Amino acid sequence: MTSDNPNTGLPIKPIRYRDWLISTKMIDRRLWLRWQHPNENFARYSYPVTERGLTDSIRYARHLIDLTIELEEAESKAASSRD
Repeated sequence: MTSDNPNTGLPIKPIRYRDWLISTKMIDRRLWLRWQHPNENFARYSYPVTERGLTDSIRYARHLIDLTIELEEAESKAASSRD
């Protein structure tokens, strides 16, 4: 069951992208997009929804998630090669 956030009309339930959770939050009467790493229990990363809209902001968050995953994979490979 999902209900709408009364401040935005958007679903409160986060969406998933590559096991990350993407959600919205109103901060100082401004809508923010927040995303959470699968191994963490809080949304560490956030970005204000710009005048370009929510869809564009979600696209940007997905891009940053993809970059983070690439960096984590590269770091993991480098650590493996040192062993």
